Amino acid sequence: MYLRGPPHSFTMRLCLDSFVPPLNRITLGTALWVRELGFRMIGVDLESWIDIDEGGCRSIKNLLIAEGIGIGQVWSVDTPLVRPDPGERARSVARLMERIPLVAALGCRVLLTEPGGYHPENGRYPHPMNHTDEALDTLVNQMRRLSARAMEHDVVVAPEMSLLSVLSSVERVEQMLNGIGNGGVGVNYDPANITEPRWLYETGTQIREAFDRIGDRIVNAHAKDVVAREVPQLVHLDEVPAGEGVLDYPTFLKCLSRVPGQTCLVVEHLSDYGEITEVKRFLETTARQQGLTWKDDSG
Repeated sequence: MYLRGPPHSFTMRLCLDSFVPPLNRITLGTALWVRELGFRMIGVDLESWIDIDEGGCRSIKNLLIAEGIGIGQVWSVDTPLVRPDPGERARSVARLMERIPLVAALGCRVLLTEPGGYHPENGRYPHPMNHTDEALDTLVNQMRRLSARAMEHDVVVAPEMSLLSVLSSVERVEQMLNGIGNGGVGVNYDPANITEPRWLYETGTQIREAFDRIGDRIVNAHAKDVVAREVPQLVHLDEVPAGEGVLDYPTFLKCLSRVPGQTCLVVEHLSDYGEITEVKRFLETTARQQGLTWKDDSG
């Protein structure tokens, strides 16, 4: 479905998340730095230690907009939705409820969060309960509590898929979305996060299936890559910058070009400043080879 028809311009934008300073330290210099790198969108974090209200968020938005920069995603730090402790789950929902208006004040529509999991130390760690119906039902109930408030503020709350979490597959995303049954909820799609060793060299097939099944609810995507570490018997997959692995980026970008709405492809998890230019060049070159061009404004 998503690969039918001629190639066309993206409705989405490239967004830089790596090396962006904390929200309360964004200045005019930040905006100029982002523009010099050739980006018009950034990703920012909302963390508990940052004391900021809606007025402060609007000031940051206005500062950035004056320089042609928009905010493409807001990452809600420390709000895993599924945890073994009901009190921790309740605190995550309360924090997200508080942060939804802040995201709107920043001029952003996408609030990312962790789906969570049952490992007692960290919701991103493996646990046998993470892949059960009970875990998915808990996630659905948590998201239902957020959806109405998100819609009031024209924000979409989007948990991020990852292989060891509650939201470990496209099928489970589909079940979550069907269980919620209304707006205000989407998903952040990161194919590197859910790549399994058995289809490491067939990622294009898995990407097409994902967009056919949940493409209309993908509100943002992440640009990373994946490689197999060369060790005997056991297979280990490592995350690397986009273009340094085996992920089928031609298929990924062609599918993304048909995602509805103002979606961003977010460059993240870079460890070296010089990688920004390399990754951006790779994404632009790959898009151009597919007959695609990027939207480069923040509106």
